[in-house]
Amino acid sequence: MKKVAVVTMQYNEAFYVSRWIDYYSGLIGRENLYVIDHDSDAAIRETLQGVSVVRYPRSALDDQERARFVSKLVSALLELYETVIYCDCDEFISHDPRRFDSFGAWLDATDFEHATCIGLNVTPMLQEENAALLDGPILRQRRHVRFVSPMCKTLIVRKPIRWGGGFHHANQPPHFRGAYLFHLKYADLGERLHRQSLTRGLDFAQVDQGHHQRRSDLDLLNLYRSFDRLERRDWDDDAIERCCQSFIAGIRPSERGDEVGTMYVAPLNIAGTEAWRLPDSFRGLF
Repeated sequence: MKKVAVVTMQYNEAFYVSRWIDYYSGLIGRENLYVIDHDSDAAIRETLQGVSVVRYPRSALDDQERARFVSKLVSALLELYETVIYCDCDEFISHDPRRFDSFGAWLDATDFEHATCIGLNVTPMLQEENAALLDGPILRQRRHVRFVSPMCKTLIVRKPIRWGGGFHHANQPPHFRGAYLFHLKYADLGERLHRQSLTRGLDFAQVDQGHHQRRSDLDLLNLYRSFDRLERRDWDDDAIERCCQSFIAGIRPSERGDEVGTMYVAPLNIAGTEAWRLPDSFRGLF
């Protein structure tokens, strides 16, 4: 497998950062993981032993500043690694296990400079599944996913890239290469409520940022109820391809000038109306 690094940024994300480390260290080795830590509590920093930690001083959260910082860090890491991945610590990126034996095999077989992930929300169905994740593989406890365009991010890079806020947009056009992003934000109800209570109290650098991070508990609970109303369907590669085509069709180039150049702005409003059952081969990924 080509030499790979994976980078994340976190603040007091005890629930997911340990799982993120376990997952990606199994793919590429703990020594190739980089965690940008936004001045977490000491107890959280203890979980980061054995990975490279970059301190990001505590400040009001500025998504654009964060994107610039990460873009420059990833560019520097590309001097040392052939491939660098950036993702949030509740984002698990995977190959298609029906086509490749491992993530490394997919990387070795796939030629690209920038790869866009197919974005899937892991969607709990609380009428038939536990609200909390228990010990053991997550995808054996969560059987459904939903296509969502905000998670279709260009996160796997072999050449420098400049990301925009939320890493939804970039100065490189998106190209799907067969990688999936499993977004675990909603996988555990208790953790989601806990995390939302924390982010409601964060300071944001701009008043128009972070609206989705200030939802009320009632709004969240209603969202979870809506998951149960989704039609359950078997996994459908053709339907996924149609979703990806709709995403590409919605990309809008925006001239930003300076070193950014053209930013390819992704549509953030595409969401599947169905919940797809994961094939058995996917359920052993993590």
